[in-house]
Amino acid sequence: MANGKIYRAACTIAITFSLLLSFSLMQAQLKPSSNIDLFDIATEGALLILGLSWLTMVLQARPDGNVTRLLIIGLLSYSLGCYMDLLDEFFINSSLPTWFSWLEKLPTPIGLLTLTLGLWLWREEQKTVNEQLRTREQFFRQHQLVDRVTKIYDCRAIRHQLDMHIKRDKQLGLVMLDIDNFSDINQQQGFKEGDILLTNIAQLLSSQLRSQDLVCRYAGDSFIVLLPNASNTFTQAMAKELKQAINQLNCQASCAEVHYQPQTEQQAIEANKLISRLNNKMKQIKLARPIAKAG
Repeated sequence: MANGKIYRAACTIAITFSLLLSFSLMQAQLKPSSNIDLFDIATEGALLILGLSWLTMVLQARPDGNVTRLLIIGLLSYSLGCYMDLLDEFFINSSLPTWFSWLEKLPTPIGLLTLTLGLWLWREEQKTVNEQLRTREQFFRQHQLVDRVTKIYDCRAIRHQLDMHIKRDKQLGLVMLDIDNFSDINQQQGFKEGDILLTNIAQLLSSQLRSQDLVCRYAGDSFIVLLPNASNTFTQAMAKELKQAINQLNCQASCAEVHYQPQTEQQAIEANKLISRLNNKMKQIKLARPIAKAG
């Protein structure tokens, strides 16, 4: 998935830069060699390489989404501006149409503004993730109940935390998200890409939650989110929001939720029983789907 993004972005850059170079070669006059400043070429070439390196790192490190798209657009525009500045060292601008000078000036400020917006949103997103990591750090050290692939809680941890919250006699919500056709993704794209998708989903879900909430990888392709002190309305709204968020990664998930209200329970309940309710509701949702008829 990440490699595909890099390939498409590289193709876009290569095509754009090639067209600009071709246009310059056809329309512009080359500067005399005595007027070419090698130091300027080296510095502007280095800026171009840095911009493309940042773009590659963003594509490799981040899942798809609005923030990632802003960062990509910003870095592409910045790289284009650097390339135009580099061309300026070889060609005489006065031999080109007036509009070409505007084309040279616009990409860099547009790219930097877009990149700044993307970085600000990334900062806000990362603050949420960091807050969750800080609140869970002590529990990680004590129990090491961390999923090997996604680096979030595993199913043992969610049961432990759920039992703790049940003992406090507070209402809570549970949301289960089951990735649709995940086995097909593993078969078609390979298990490595499947693990990358699971990790991206885990990061995406974590960024959507409050600091007191908890997300864990419950099974191979399913996640459970614990929402302490959450009303039934809030639980339903959060389930819908998380399901829609997963669509950003070009996949879909089935979603089920249950709400626990101590005052309405006739007898004490344990974490396993509450999770069993959630599993049963997920099964009902999947069974209720219409079966596609063979054509």
